[in-house]
Amino acid sequence: MKKTLIIFVVFLPMLWAAGAFAELKEGLWEITSQVEMKGMKQSMSPTTFRQCITKNDAVPKNKDKNYECKTIKQNVSGNTVSYTIECKGKEGTMQTSGTSTYTDTFMNGASTTNFKMKGQPEMTMSNKIKGKYLGVCPK
Repeated sequence: MKKTLIIFVVFLPMLWAAGAFAELKEGLWEITSQVEMKGMKQSMSPTTFRQCITKNDAVPKNKDKNYECKTIKQNVSGNTVSYTIECKGKEGTMQTSGTSTYTDTFMNGASTTNFKMKGQPEMTMSNKIKGKYLGVCPK
């Protein structure tokens, strides 16, 4: 019994610090994404946007008026979100799969997007995502 208590007291704080019991922090986040495309020598400029993140809408997404996007899979486990988004537009379709992990004040994530554009070979890009918590969402 003593041994179990010691293990619990020693390892519980480490699990807590590692985010094992953390939950997704809802609110307004400023998110920056950096895209890298295979075969391109020059990297693209980072994009920054703000989004209200909730447990029901926890996928970071920069809205593009040229595409209609919908989340087709989302799984929130503690403070980590895994997702798949599908977007359709006049030029073609894209599918993005990724994960994002939120703490009280920061978020880090990564995703991969596959583009299928009309008359073009399929392209793949990688996206590194980071964010910072700004506060409650405006009403």
